[in-house]
Amino acid sequence: MKIPSFKYRNAILGVTATAVGYYAVLTPHTVFLDKYRYIMARHQIGKEVPLSPRIEKTIQRVMDDLKLPDNVRNVIKPFSVFGFEVFQAGTLGAKYGAVLGIPINFTRTSEKLRQEIQIKEEPLDWSRQDTRVFLSSLSMSESARKFAIAREILRIQAEEPCFNSLRLAMIVGVLWALYNVITLRFQLRERNVIFCRSLYLSFTLLGAILWIGIKDYRSYRLDIVHDRTLYSLGSEYAMGGQEFYEKLLMRNRALRSLLGNDGEKQYTANGNERIFLRQKHMPITHRKDFFDSHVELD
Repeated sequence: MKIPSFKYRNAILGVTATAVGYYAVLTPHTVFLDKYRYIMARHQIGKEVPLSPRIEKTIQRVMDDLKLPDNVRNVIKPFSVFGFEVFQAGTLGAKYGAVLGIPINFTRTSEKLRQEIQIKEEPLDWSRQDTRVFLSSLSMSESARKFAIAREILRIQAEEPCFNSLRLAMIVGVLWALYNVITLRFQLRERNVIFCRSLYLSFTLLGAILWIGIKDYRSYRLDIVHDRTLYSLGSEYAMGGQEFYEKLLMRNRALRSLLGNDGEKQYTANGNERIFLRQKHMPITHRKDFFDSHVELD
């Protein structure tokens, strides 16, 4: 029996859509990882700013504390990232590896930061209280820096790009197959084109909601698991986590004031990031409360 050509077309479209969904998420963390790193890196005179030997040693100590095997250590490439956030991208695959971005405030003293940092490409007014709080929030102890670095290394080990790309491909594939089963079974393409298009849009929206929901839920759960894992490493990481989240809250509250209307849109009065519909991460106040309660008990 000859199979109608539109079934071939549907199969090809389904496989193509599934593959696009898979590689759209994974590609920036593999094939284009070097370009991703270049965009995020801090440059000076056209060259990437190297990390200091001191912070390199800190990273190695963190890897020792996490008991990372050599095959994991070798694929994580530290570099100097633009901004004040520790950054990570990539996978544990040996071909492309992963990158770990270290922010400028992990390698600069308060005096140097005071000379270099700007907001909206404008120098800061050091007579303001919120400006001084902002500068103070950028200076962290060795324990807090180790905690922040370890947190991102655990994130690399979680292989989020692989998980998210695989889930997206599965959702696209399943919903595409279901859509075709329904439209072919009830011959909707010949009888009701408008309903068929509405069903297609509904499935597309459902797929987006499912993928974002699963992605955000897993990210939220990883926040909990990773904080508990680092707390279990001992008092240095417990106190480092407490300080790190306190500094984040200080920084966000200061930025809320310094950035004016933009700051109020990005941060709440207590220093959490404002959310709209999505909850990508556990609120910073909750994460700090976890360490506050456990450090006090100890």
